[in-house]
Amino acid sequence: MFMPEKVLAIVLLWMAGMGGFFFILNRWILFTRDFGAKPLMMAVTFSALILGSVWYGWQAGFSPWVWGALVLLVVELLAEMRLHWLRWRMAGAPPVWQENVTEQLTQPFTTQTLAIRRYEIRLPQWHGPRLRIAHVTDFHLNGMLPDSHYRLVMERVRQAEPDLVFLTGDYVSEENSYAAQLPQFLGKVHGRLGSFAILGNHDYWADATPVRDGLRTAGFQTLENGFQTLEIGGQSVMICGCEDPWGDTKWHPPPHAENTLLLALSHTADNIYRLAKAGAQMVFSGHYHAGQWRLPWVGPLMVPSRFGRRFAHGHFEVRGAHLFVSAGIGITRIPFRIYCRPDIFIVDILPEN
Repeated sequence: MFMPEKVLAIVLLWMAGMGGFFFILNRWILFTRDFGAKPLMMAVTFSALILGSVWYGWQAGFSPWVWGALVLLVVELLAEMRLHWLRWRMAGAPPVWQENVTEQLTQPFTTQTLAIRRYEIRLPQWHGPRLRIAHVTDFHLNGMLPDSHYRLVMERVRQAEPDLVFLTGDYVSEENSYAAQLPQFLGKVHGRLGSFAILGNHDYWADATPVRDGLRTAGFQTLENGFQTLEIGGQSVMICGCEDPWGDTKWHPPPHAENTLLLALSHTADNIYRLAKAGAQMVFSGHYHAGQWRLPWVGPLMVPSRFGRRFAHGHFEVRGAHLFVSAGIGITRIPFRIYCRPDIFIVDILPEN
């Protein structure tokens, strides 16, 4: 017998359960270290929230708990509206030039479809010549992608003729033996003025030592939670690393003069507010893979950030700092990307005038 009140109860509880599942997934489960039972834990959480809500709705009908689910749905809707408002308010300037960025509904799998995004940012703190930065992140060397993919990425970086090359972590996934491949891919890619790298969570989980060794052999300076100061065009440029919350030491704001251009590398954009407060004019991050799986017109559902999908991908202006969050070039766990192209960012810094 058709009972509309039970169907309505199931729909409301199911929708509230879905919202609760993705909240727990993004802010807790995805933060935990990868281990064999992690997919099972995700499946159990999903089943408990989704299937449990359907079962309860059928058994209890339109009970007071369903009214609670309705209230939760309203809260989730308001949170979604706030998210879109924040993303609109903090959206930075779009790329001045892009290559290979148009998604096609008939071609959902974009695992090796490399996109290139170039930005031009005019900073009042910068008085030197054009300074070009190439930003690459989240290699995830794990055997899932062919070597030709990484060679293509590095060739496109080399063709950009960057002054500085920034790498922001996760060069391996679970096995640190893949770190031995880093000199092979990075050996011919260097910034004219310097090449710098920090580590990500997977690098620390796999063992940071061989990863750092591979980067240094390739000619990259590993910043960890430290900094390096350069003189470029008669102006001081400080490049600092922030490996919190996974690093061996805690990050502290680097001392710098007021007229110093401070560029920060942070594997996760969750550190943006601390870095902006410390005076960073630009922050380069990855970690989120832009979701790796995205839905057309919706975007990512899974982003391992305490801010949810707020900084999932792109260019943002946050409290005076320009934040660049790349989708990365590799994959982990799930062996493909859906409507989510790997990308590299080319950022040109120009004087305000």
